[in-house]
Amino acid sequence: MTDFKKLSEYADAFTNTENEVLRKMEDKARQVYIPIMQPSAIAFLQQLIKWQKAKRILELGTAIGYSAIKMRIAAGPGARILTIERDPEMIREAAQNIKKLSYDRSIHIVAGDATEELPAVVESAPYDLILMDAAKAQYERLFPRYARLLKPEGIIVTDNVFFHGLVCDMDQVKKKQLHRLVVKVDHYNHFLSEKSEFDTVFLTVGDGLAVSTKKPVSEEADQTNGGRLK
Repeated sequence: MTDFKKLSEYADAFTNTENEVLRKMEDKARQVYIPIMQPSAIAFLQQLIKWQKAKRILELGTAIGYSAIKMRIAAGPGARILTIERDPEMIREAAQNIKKLSYDRSIHIVAGDATEELPAVVESAPYDLILMDAAKAQYERLFPRYARLLKPEGIIVTDNVFFHGLVCDMDQVKKKQLHRLVVKVDHYNHFLSEKSEFDTVFLTVGDGLAVSTKKPVSEEADQTNGGRLK
């Protein structure tokens, strides 16, 4: 049977790095273990943005600005991307990377904790697409907070939902802290699958992506009425 990690690496080899700034960011991420989305996952996200013609985008977890830049490339001119980060060093580096590509007018870093109410984020709603790539232990807490800022038929993409495959082998995780985190990710996946106001699909891309589409208001109302015709 083909190893999933090898298959992911095979898929990653066909992805494209658009410019030298991004190449240097990828190299640094590998060298000092900065968490950025895997190539096949970010490539799929870019395609999704193009399919949806998403222009208003929110990201939870900026890091060095890699995903924000990739999303800006996919969304094109006229995009407005807000990205939340609380680490001052990451904010500084991300701002530098974004400015190198002259994207500082369309990518705006919001300094703060994504678990708190951030006025700049609320004021820019509704969003076409939200990328959740922050602390995995907080996913279940973050989802409802930001789902209300999403337009009907908008999409929330959650990264790392398979957590290196450990969600399928939780009993083999011996370290207590790691086991607790894996359990939280697994609970979050079940939580997503039970959200009646969203349609969610789980994809074996990168480290696992959950793509949750917000149902139209009419469809939500129909389900609330038990599917009865008005």
